[in-house]
Amino acid sequence: MKPQIIQDHNGNPTGVFIPIKEWEELKKQYPEIDNNPSFELSNEQKKILDERLKADKKEFISARKALNNIRHKYGL
Repeated sequence: MKPQIIQDHNGNPTGVFIPIKEWEELKKQYPEIDNNPSFELSNEQKKILDERLKADKKEFISARKALNNIRHKYGL
């Protein structure tokens, strides 16, 4: 298996990407893995997501400002 670890802007692991062929094989091996159509996040998971979203907003800049920063940095 060759999963890819997905990281946030700080390098913290936040998820895993599994190629579809490997996912299909896992479902064949463990049929119960795909039998939960109603997935619900725990309150702790929701709290973590809320905190990360707030942190991301603090570091957010507009596309125009980003473009201006790039132009300034590279003398465009």
